[in-house]
Amino acid sequence: MEQEDESAGAAAEQHAGGAEEQLADDLLHHFERILHHDPLIDEVGFLHPTQFRSLGCGQDGDSASQASGLQHRYFWCRDHKLAICSEILPELYRATRDAYFKARNAPSQAARLMSLTKALLILCPDMLTAWNSRKMVLLEKHDFGKLKDELQLCALILSYSPKNESTWSHRRWVLKQVAEQHQDMTELVEKESVLVKEIAERSKMNYRAWRHRCWLIPYMTRKQALDELKKSTRWSELHVADNCCFHYRRSLLLALLNKCLENGQDSLSWKSETYTLWKEELRWNEMLIRRYQGRESLWNHRRFLSQWWIQQLLDVEETCPSTTSQVDLFITQEIGLLSECLNDPADEFGESCIQAELSALYILWVSKQVPAVKAKLEEMLHSVSIVGLKDVLVRACRPEKRCLWMNLVGLAD
Repeated sequence: MEQEDESAGAAAEQHAGGAEEQLADDLLHHFERILHHDPLIDEVGFLHPTQFRSLGCGQDGDSASQASGLQHRYFWCRDHKLAICSEILPELYRATRDAYFKARNAPSQAARLMSLTKALLILCPDMLTAWNSRKMVLLEKHDFGKLKDELQLCALILSYSPKNESTWSHRRWVLKQVAEQHQDMTELVEKESVLVKEIAERSKMNYRAWRHRCWLIPYMTRKQALDELKKSTRWSELHVADNCCFHYRRSLLLALLNKCLENGQDSLSWKSETYTLWKEELRWNEMLIRRYQGRESLWNHRRFLSQWWIQQLLDVEETCPSTTSQVDLFITQEIGLLSECLNDPADEFGESCIQAELSALYILWVSKQVPAVKAKLEEMLHSVSIVGLKDVLVRACRPEKRCLWMNLVGLAD
């Protein structure tokens, strides 16, 4: 009797295991069919069963007539939006993964492999092996249409996982393939820039998205780079604490300089345009610093701008000596900004104290990075009742910062 009970239990377990496996295979089949019938899906959501039930029926359209009970219970697709019930995610993932590993080693399975990897990456976009399988298929086919589909898949995944490094990396690989096959990247770069802007709006401090935008700069024309600089101005003003966009602006400015040099433009024309860009950026940055106190990203941006600007003014003075030193005028302006920040009245949020410290660290940084102006800085500080750089440290910086900068600037006793 005991042996019969054990055999019956084993049979029941085997039957249950077979039923679960069949369910998982059916789920994968339905998932692939949905992705095949609607290739324009642009959003995916993984919903709790209670949320999923509130959506009501499954699909609309032609595929709705073919939809089984499983599709209605676990999948919902309408207007190119896909929802998946989180209840079946473990089984669906395991079935997709196992099917992928089987197809990966089978010959002449390119179409099947692309279908399975698409399903698998939607469920787990960090699976680099699946991304690499897609790369191998795309390299064999050399189909521009397939590359466009790949960009759409990446955009779909980024819609719910905007900081996924694997997806961004794969997107850059695809764009590189497109650039090698088609020289004109103007329209595509424009679309990429819009995509990154939309993702940055939804996902704050997304440095991966902004790094992708920086990566696109070498593919931009000079006009596009100038337009990007103008368009990012408003966004930066609304996100002054986000250093990513300011880094993007710095990359654009440097790229514009390099483009001017590479094109061999007339030196006077290049210098005039470059000086105008930098003066406008410095003026705009100062306006933001006065408006938004205690924002470190603004002061970091000013460090970059000032270092280049001072160096250019010094080079001009060496080649064309003048009675009026532009370097002195700029340093006087920066000392005036420092004095205002040091003398701002205290506020309840402590932003004026942070502003004073950031302005002091900025002046100290300039004296360290451009040693040629250190003596001028020390001399001009007397005009605003500041004894010197050491006095700036004592008045504005916390003790831990003070000790560090004392050593860096060479003021330690």
